[in-house]
Amino acid sequence: MVDTPEEQTKFEKLYHRYKNLLFYVAYNALEDYEDAEDAVNETFFRVAKNFSKIGEIECHETRNFLVIIIKNISIDLLRKRKAFTGELNEEQPVRGYAGTDENTPEKLRDVVDVLKEMPAKYRDVLWLNAVAGYRAVEIAAFLGVSPETIRKRLHRGREMLKKRLGE
Repeated sequence: MVDTPEEQTKFEKLYHRYKNLLFYVAYNALEDYEDAEDAVNETFFRVAKNFSKIGEIECHETRNFLVIIIKNISIDLLRKRKAFTGELNEEQPVRGYAGTDENTPEKLRDVVDVLKEMPAKYRDVLWLNAVAGYRAVEIAAFLGVSPETIRKRLHRGREMLKKRLGE
């Protein structure tokens, strides 16, 4: 939780830095102003509950972390609304995932390529666990699912990676 005045100031900076981006992501998914606002509020509520885990505000990891959370909240809202008539595109990659450059080792480039092709529910939990360093219980709290669901997604995601990388 946001307890100290320093954390409150940091949280406010985080909010002001990312609220528009998160609203944009939510609105594109939900196509409803009020639902998008609700998704943004829920995202910051979940982040506030685990605020000690947030490092730097101005970094791609924080940005990606917030986008993953809002995407999952938006998908949950779409499912609850039941007025959504199209299919949820779980294959669509999250914008802002770290790309590769000529200095990236070939093996890491292969892993990144495979991750980009994976369904979002596996890709996101793998990223949160392996790159951002969150435990299954923490990821479950952020995404609003059970820790067992996250453990299963981590296991299945790792198996997909192994299979696709041929190891």
